Amino acid sequence: MATIAVTYDTGGPMINEKIWISSSYRVQLIKMGIEKAGSVNELGRQMGYRSRVHPGWSVVQIMQGKQAFPWPRLKKLVDFLEYDMEEVLKHTTPHERVTIEGTKSALMMCGMSGYIPR
Repeated sequence: MATIAVTYDTGGPMINEKIWISSSYRVQLIKMGIEKAGSVNELGRQMGYRSRVHPGWSVVQIMQGKQAFPWPRLKKLVDFLEYDMEEVLKHTTPHERVTIEGTKSALMMCGMSGYIPR
């Protein structure tokens, strides 16, 4: 069975694409999402994660730089925050540039030291 990649009319990323966002912007974006949603689990639900136990687990993994944003989840987050996707995509970065040190620094600067990976 073949997988078909579908692109959006805007010429944006393919639907199956993974998007890496720079650490400082990624952490700020997720922090704003958590604040608007009320909790990391509710933000996970808003982004389309459906785990009964911990829908925010993937959000934390993305925030910590352990996984990229799947395009559909990033789109849902941007829509939830009422942001412009073009502005968010300006902060994309190659996977190799997402470092633990950069993520730790961003988490500390945003007052989210409880999420620093061990």
